Amino acid sequence: MPSHGPQPNRQKVNVAAALDLQLNHGLSYAQMAPILGVSPSAIHKRLKHLLPDESTKYYQDHRADILSHVQLQLLSQVDARRLKKVSSRDAVVSYGILYDKERLERGQSTANADMRVLSTTLQELEEQERELKRSLGDLGVTGDRDDGDCNIPPGEKRNDIKEINKNVL
Repeated sequence: MPSHGPQPNRQKVNVAAALDLQLNHGLSYAQMAPILGVSPSAIHKRLKHLLPDESTKYYQDHRADILSHVQLQLLSQVDARRLKKVSSRDAVVSYGILYDKERLERGQSTANADMRVLSTTLQELEEQERELKRSLGDLGVTGDRDDGDCNIPPGEKRNDIKEINKNVL
């Protein structure tokens, strides 16, 4: 008969730390054992049911398609008899949630954006950019560098800080 009481020889595994070492650092059970102070087999026993398997990986890779299929199954089961039993609100909310999740998985927007607001914001940003360029020109900063890279040939200096200070002060 198995004992359900305290087991003095059982090793306590810090599951969170073991998962971190496995998933984020790629350590094997043998490599984790000295760090966690437990045997590799104790780690394996505690983690084996928590780690992704092939079906988990398949689901992650195809989640949007799976959600789309579930939507279709839900909709195909809707008929006049069932619609009478289910509140319209519950049916619409369930469908909307699945639709949003599918769009998120596909990297698509789930928010409605007012194009007038976005256009105004873009115009404001463009005006700020023009103002900054004017300000930089007033400071003696020259050259167009919109990519952040510096392509100054060796030996050539550009915008020495002392010159900028002299122009500002």
